[in-house]
Amino acid sequence: MGERIAGVSEKQFRDFRVQIRLLESRGVVIKNKRWAKRILATSNYYDVINGYKEPFLSQRIPVEKYKSGTKIEEIYALYEFDRRLRSETLEVLLKIENKLRTNVSYVFSKQYGHKNYLMYENFDLVNSKNYKNVGECIANIHKKIAGQIDKNSSIKHYMKQKGYVPLWVVVNILSFGDISKFYSNMKQSDRANVAKRIKYTVWENKLKNYIEFLAITRNVCAHSERLYNYKSIKHIKDNHITNYFGASIKTNDFFSVLIGFKLILDKREFEHYFEMLVELTNILDKQLDTVSIDEITNKMGFPSNWMDILTL
Repeated sequence: MGERIAGVSEKQFRDFRVQIRLLESRGVVIKNKRWAKRILATSNYYDVINGYKEPFLSQRIPVEKYKSGTKIEEIYALYEFDRRLRSETLEVLLKIENKLRTNVSYVFSKQYGHKNYLMYENFDLVNSKNYKNVGECIANIHKKIAGQIDKNSSIKHYMKQKGYVPLWVVVNILSFGDISKFYSNMKQSDRANVAKRIKYTVWENKLKNYIEFLAITRNVCAHSERLYNYKSIKHIKDNHITNYFGASIKTNDFFSVLIGFKLILDKREFEHYFEMLVELTNILDKQLDTVSIDEITNKMGFPSNWMDILTL
């Protein structure tokens, strides 16, 4: 909230009346100022306005101006849309994370025993880079266990009674990113077994890419960052769905998250999520006047025929 208007100090700017005057001076229609103050008081000016103003702007420099007729309710509607989208998406990501966690532990422990996850020879060591990656993975697990000895009763119990912690306990203190790296460092045959248990039609090398991509998405959701127009540093690899939609789509936006879900989730799970997504977009569509829902879904990376994904 570091912006200023003439004659107004940083301290005064924090006053909701000043924030409202600033928005009005830039073209935002605010008829119900009491409601606007309440929204700004409970949701934070930066999160709502600075976070979701972009589709409604007609001018950015030298001074921001909003499209004619832009109502504060529209900006808030987009904020609420993204908040709910983030919540529903995180719920699915947590299910995927748990499924991966469970199957990585099962396959690895069945093959090597539940206490041999710190041995280099049980991982993929095909080249020097892999040696480095495996070493970093094992060192991270050591660090996580050490950090939880005095905090986690299960970790403390096994270290005190057995001198080691079984993998099926360790995986519960690892993040999605940690589990993703553990899976990536498993031997190819073991990764293949995990992939079959996640979804029979997914190849192990593809699953490796999908979960690395989705692990980043999970962090976006967990830290309450914007999701609808998010762009990942990781790209999802080509597959039959990206091939269907062609070169017009990117592979690191929210539509790519939807593709990842389609590839990993079972049919009913994906349909449930898809129905939720359609409902949210329909609700937002009814709340927008200044911009169209197509402009929003375009920022999400959705092609015009995005609903075809349901049948692919």
